[in-house]
Amino acid sequence: MMLTRASVEPEQGSVAVELSLGIGLLVLPMALLVLLLPTWLERQSMARVAAQEAARSVVVAADPQQAGTIASQVVTRIAVNYGLPAEAITVRISGGLDRGQVVTATVSVDMPATNFPGLTEVGGFSYTTAHREVIDPYRSLP
Repeated sequence: MMLTRASVEPEQGSVAVELSLGIGLLVLPMALLVLLLPTWLERQSMARVAAQEAARSVVVAADPQQAGTIASQVVTRIAVNYGLPAEAITVRISGGLDRGQVVTATVSVDMPATNFPGLTEVGGFSYTTAHREVIDPYRSLP
């Protein structure tokens, strides 16, 4: 059997190019998404809890004039417990403060688009949730 010149020359493949493109375009974005998903879920959960606690604190507040301040303090304490700055979360209370009325606490939290642990957060969006509580119709208010 005689060897031809084509079979003697070394093959030149494109595995190196495909590997680097595959890592750069597929693996790294998926790794960033996997790293950010727990942060997003944690902040969503925190926002829901903060809205529930803020609405509840308004409903059971002894002084209706201080209810908004108490709700803001509760939300700030929850944000600090989760390691967030107080500026990353906002609360808005709406509704009446009379018996039988509905109080709505709306909480917005900043969600990072990219999060480099120990360095910074780049970009992002805001997640908003609300919770409603009814003021007890038989409650004796001052």
